[in-house]
Amino acid sequence: KGFEVPEDTLVSGLDYLRNTVGNAPDIEEGAGQDMAYALYVLARAGRAPVGDLKYLADTKLEDFGSPLARAQIGAALSLLGDKARADTAFASAIEALAEEAEQNDRSYRSDYGSTLRDASAILALATDSKSGAQVIKAAAGVVSSERARSRYASTQEMTWMVLAARAIARDAAAIKLDANGQPQ
Repeated sequence: KGFEVPEDTLVSGLDYLRNTVGNAPDIEEGAGQDMAYALYVLARAGRAPVGDLKYLADTKLEDFGSPLARAQIGAALSLLGDKARADTAFASAIEALAEEAEQNDRSYRSDYGSTLRDASAILALATDSKSGAQVIKAAAGVVSSERARSRYASTQEMTWMVLAARAIARDAAAIKLDANGQPQ
């Protein structure tokens, strides 16, 4: 039998995140990664503060300090069914990712992030969110080029690459082809 978490522990954890989001100060430029992750977790649990999430997407998206944070906002919006805002957030994530990749900096950030980690995460989140092909293609291109540049990958990078591969494989399994009138 697998590891089970008591229901009251889950509820108190989600309540904690919701209170943290509700009482957080305004997002400052270059910050907000913790807020984006909390909003994504809350959206997955069906408990996201919709008004706060939409406000942040409409007014503070460019202030989030990493491409991953912007993608998490996009994924949260997608989970809530707000495709237009989700698409805008994913486009912003790809734009920030392209800027990051252009800098050609192999260092890690304080959130353990890197261009490879962020590209892999965007690829996983965008694929799961059924985001546009342009976002998926751009993120996959960055993953490929960044992975080729390095002899090793961090735990964060490897984890997100596995999640991206799983999302792509799951998506590919749904493809149906007809060859000469025969389903394949």
